[in-house]
Amino acid sequence: MSWEVVDPQWSDADVDAADLWARSGGQWLTAPGVAVPVELVRGAVGLARCLDAQGAGLADLVGADGVGVIGERAAALGLSPSGPATGRAASCGGASRILPCADGWVVATLARDDDIAAVPAWLGVDLGGPHWPIVERAVADRACAEVVEQATLLGLACARLGEVGEMHPVRGRRLGDAAPKPLEGLVVANLSSLWAGPLAGDVLARMGARVVKVESEYRPDGSRRAGRFFEALHGRCESVALPLHTDDGCRQLGELLSNVDVVIEGSRPRALQQLGIDAVTLTERHPQIWVSITAYGRDGAAGHRVGFGDDTAVAGNLVGWVGESPTFLADAVADPVTGLSVAAVIAQLANGGGRWLVDVALAHVAASMSPRSNGTIIAADQGSVRPKVRSDPGRPLPLGRDTATVLDEFGIRSST
Repeated sequence: MSWEVVDPQWSDADVDAADLWARSGGQWLTAPGVAVPVELVRGAVGLARCLDAQGAGLADLVGADGVGVIGERAAALGLSPSGPATGRAASCGGASRILPCADGWVVATLARDDDIAAVPAWLGVDLGGPHWPIVERAVADRACAEVVEQATLLGLACARLGEVGEMHPVRGRRLGDAAPKPLEGLVVANLSSLWAGPLAGDVLARMGARVVKVESEYRPDGSRRAGRFFEALHGRCESVALPLHTDDGCRQLGELLSNVDVVIEGSRPRALQQLGIDAVTLTERHPQIWVSITAYGRDGAAGHRVGFGDDTAVAGNLVGWVGESPTFLADAVADPVTGLSVAAVIAQLANGGGRWLVDVALAHVAASMSPRSNGTIIAADQGSVRPKVRSDPGRPLPLGRDTATVLDEFGIRSST
């Protein structure tokens, strides 16, 4: 069964992009002198207005007509602006770099200790000091394709600048018929982590859905370490933690997913298959909508690639320019705009009915909002407005707080 384009019921908004980019904190987070990403701003406003028309309240929550969503992580974590680091563009969080190769530019994210440990195997170098200068020297005389291919084989997040052309951001497969459902009371199981998926869940909760955050007891969402930011995105959720390293925990997960209306997940397909979870089989009966948030798409080789908000934005050509050099726009910008896209498409499909498997790829969303040129519009009072945290700070969500209650409600028992 082939994918089809899911035509969105939202559109870019005709707004003063320079003003909103400055007021959102996006300009402050970006290297000085970078032109306003007009398409990004208008796309974000279009999504926010679509969601606010259904009760999300984003304009009041994050400011700047909803564009403030792109800066709230940086505000909560106290991140610095992106810009030159040892002569090259560094992300706000510091884990990503845009680096020159012999025939173009690549982006890489080395966010985990395991990523850094893989650098010798990736590039055939010794790590005798800080890793980024070593990586930069090693890729300088190599072809982009070689660098990206070897990184991909090792499970590293790496891409060539602009490798993903202009794309439709959302693809779907209709797997059957089902009646439309209102957002009020829609039951959502959110298996995703970090930013895009949790943001989508929070927006849906603000529109009346019941959102259950599902995590592994032993490998919970790493963004729990982010404290205030995690609480902001999960304060309206329930928490279920399962022993997914056991057969019993995997069985409970399958039963839980069979009792909800919507699933949001951000795993590569083979990861869920190893847990005995098949999205197509489940969605043909229940739940009604299954959304996979991927880096580059679910199918084929793309389905095995790792990607985060900063590197997938670069892959989609969603960058700014300082002279002849590309630089990051704001903070991991593919994440928040993908999160808004996921919430909007779930609302659209729930209202329209049918059973759907949906693929929303960060790089595709980024490509759909990438600048059509290097641009000339510079925001007024550039860099003067810092990003702000949301007006609703959220609340703590202890891991597994609601496990017993939710499992009992759906009649799910442990066999141990």
